[in-house]
Amino acid sequence: MLVANKSNGEKLSLGERWEKSDLIGIRSTEKFHCPECGEEVVMKLGSKKVWHFSHLAGGSCQYEYDRESEYHLSGKLQLFNWLKKQGINAELEQFDQQMKQKPDIAFELQNQKYAIEFQCSVIPEEIFEKRTRTYLHYGVIPIWVAAETLVRRKKNNVVSINNFLYLFTRQTRHSWNIPAFCPISGQFINLNGAIPITSKKTITNLIVNSLNHYSIEELLSPIDKPFPILKTWQAENQKLKSRYLTSPGAWQNPFLKELYRNHLSLLTLPAEIGLPIRSSPYIETPSLIWQTFLYLDVFRHYQKGDIIIYANIREAFNRRLSRKEIKLRTLPVAGQRDHWYALAEYVLLLTKVSFLERIDSGTVRVLREIIVPGSINEQINAEANLFTKYRNEITQSIFPLT
Repeated sequence: MLVANKSNGEKLSLGERWEKSDLIGIRSTEKFHCPECGEEVVMKLGSKKVWHFSHLAGGSCQYEYDRESEYHLSGKLQLFNWLKKQGINAELEQFDQQMKQKPDIAFELQNQKYAIEFQCSVIPEEIFEKRTRTYLHYGVIPIWVAAETLVRRKKNNVVSINNFLYLFTRQTRHSWNIPAFCPISGQFINLNGAIPITSKKTITNLIVNSLNHYSIEELLSPIDKPFPILKTWQAENQKLKSRYLTSPGAWQNPFLKELYRNHLSLLTLPAEIGLPIRSSPYIETPSLIWQTFLYLDVFRHYQKGDIIIYANIREAFNRRLSRKEIKLRTLPVAGQRDHWYALAEYVLLLTKVSFLERIDSGTVRVLREIIVPGSINEQINAEANLFTKYRNEITQSIFPLT
């Protein structure tokens, strides 16, 4: 930890500017105590690690800040100094007695309280959610910043994001944003516009900025920056299909078995299945799968001119949820929306690609039947034609400002 109490109760922060000789002098005449548990701590002023306080051996502090890595200490110190350079009166490791929480950095901007949590290690989802709920309950907006080491880059615009990293997801006006920071390079890495392909593999735009060229306003309200997604989406969806079919035990996969029972092949599904949806991060199950379920349960049973009640689509989705055939994600800092937005966006997109026609808020009409390709080549051509013909409509459904 970077802050401790002196014997008189006064706080001493190693995040402030100090000469080492001054701190050595203070250390020689002063005892320090943990602000939370009250146990004695020792000031460490080594030349290789960030200066910090550490509990004595055998301490029982429940907050366990001694486990902080050098990476974490350095990161939150850099973020603290970054805020101060912008004229923001930030507090480092200020324990809040009312919330019983200790954010890495707390500050107030335009009469709004914020808490920055620079998270370098995986913690249980329940703890992440509890801390977030507590902040929000007391009117504090939490800004969870992930360590860059948690981001697994696959290639350009494709990263692996596990369920823990998805917890950091915030929603800007029309897109998604996961902020990350690397104290080694002194850079912010923003994952902008995340659209998941599988439960982990995600298409996103990685935007890198140095601390010196980045402001707190950009962290709090990142600008949506559309990027080319459709070709990558199509290619990765084809890889997903191949991976399903060639994985060990594929013949036992319940999804593939259901396709087989319905005389369908994963490689010849209609082009309208597996479309990118802006709110799909709320759903852990890949879009290719949950959209296939909707085709099996709803759309294939209707012909041109038929009316579909939206409540029936929701009911079909909900049945799959109750049978645990569709899994959802927890996004505690993403706002008030949920997975129903993803479903509504998919139905809306089907009106944009001329399969459905909106009649009113609760009903749609079928404009044409969905065609099941007779071969793999037919499927590839049908998908290519759909994405070419409706490129603008699909792109605008993901990035509404484009």
